[in-house]
Amino acid sequence: MTEHRFYNRQVETLSRDELDALQLRKLRDMLAHVAKTNPFYAKHWKKAGVDVTKVSTLEDFRLIPLVEKSDFVADQNAHPPFGTRMGSFNQNLGRADIYTTSGTSGQGMELHACSLRELKSMEELYRYGFTWAGLNPGDGVLLTLPLTMLAGGRVEYQGAIGAEMTVYPVGNYNAEMKIDHIRRFHPRALYGSTSYFGHLATLMGDEAKTSGVEVLMTGMEGAGLSFLKSIEEMWGAKAYDRFGCAQIRADFMFTDETGVGSPGQPGVLLNLDPFLLVEVIDTATGLPVADGEFGEIVVTSLYHFDNPSIRNRLRDGGVFRRGGRPGAVRNFHGIEVASIGRIDDVRKVKGINVYPQAIDDLVFSWPEVEQYEVVLTRTPDFSDIATLQLQLRSSAVGAVSDEHLRAWGRGVKERIGVNFKLEIVQALDVSEYKAKRWKDLR
Repeated sequence: MTEHRFYNRQVETLSRDELDALQLRKLRDMLAHVAKTNPFYAKHWKKAGVDVTKVSTLEDFRLIPLVEKSDFVADQNAHPPFGTRMGSFNQNLGRADIYTTSGTSGQGMELHACSLRELKSMEELYRYGFTWAGLNPGDGVLLTLPLTMLAGGRVEYQGAIGAEMTVYPVGNYNAEMKIDHIRRFHPRALYGSTSYFGHLATLMGDEAKTSGVEVLMTGMEGAGLSFLKSIEEMWGAKAYDRFGCAQIRADFMFTDETGVGSPGQPGVLLNLDPFLLVEVIDTATGLPVADGEFGEIVVTSLYHFDNPSIRNRLRDGGVFRRGGRPGAVRNFHGIEVASIGRIDDVRKVKGINVYPQAIDDLVFSWPEVEQYEVVLTRTPDFSDIATLQLQLRSSAVGAVSDEHLRAWGRGVKERIGVNFKLEIVQALDVSEYKAKRWKDLR
């Protein structure tokens, strides 16, 4: 039986009713403050004809209009450089950290900020996550993410420092130098993007299992349970997943001491309900989905008073797991591990809708494969060609035959409904951030 690891036992053992009441109290305080101090949200709510001071239940709160990336970018463009939303700058509130997004969706680059008091609250989130993963103040944590203006990397660094970890920020070095630091300092944990841990383990070979790494703080991208269990085996370590977003400027869901689970029995990313209110909604109706159903994730920070994030739709979806399940120690709501993906992340191939997560789950169930990439092209008569490029583990090079490829191809056809051409390649580019496994050249 797994021993429970509490950072704050009193908070973590609140009943679901107590958590709902706590969230509502914090929510009403935050809304009252933001309505008076934030021009962006005041205008947004006035346009929708909503008076947030009248919110008296969590059901009332769902009448408040959603916000998303396009709203933030439009505000920044109309009132450069920060827009009317970020009180840290508009109200001269002292020290603030500013983060950018990559802007890869084509809508532009978002700006987000944290005031000093928001940063202090953010650090508390990570104390829970690191404690649940079995890490103690002073433990060595090797951060594989680069430190730039992007939120990814900097919030992880801030969180680990706030949780009193000894942090090795090696993300700006190449893979060989990262491995040199692992050999020299023997960190207890790796902290970064899931797929990059697989890349490092492949480069290290059997040495990964004797490196001293016991904990893998995965995240940054959707990953199937087959892949998560694969990197656990490669490192001889246990994976603990996390989920966050630039709009919150932090990770705010973590797996507890039980970890990520196993195929057929996935774990749960527990939302830190005392700090954030998370809704999972049906995109067609806007109503909450039931336990075990897939929906879009909408987040509201209960501690960002200066630079708010209220009913922010992420365009990420996941399978909702309701808090208060029988036998649960923590009654926090959550999202099923390995269920998170972009709600609009579907590719049309040969007239068939193909979901990247389905390919991910299938390919990483093949133990010989380290990484893959899908390349979509067209013939001169505009017929789609889908090529699945596979990079093998070093131990499997030379052992994968044409019959392997034919069997794998049949498996893809059965699972996806589309014929893919399979190719073995020597090496694929690996990102230190989110893995980019689809290249559409049509």
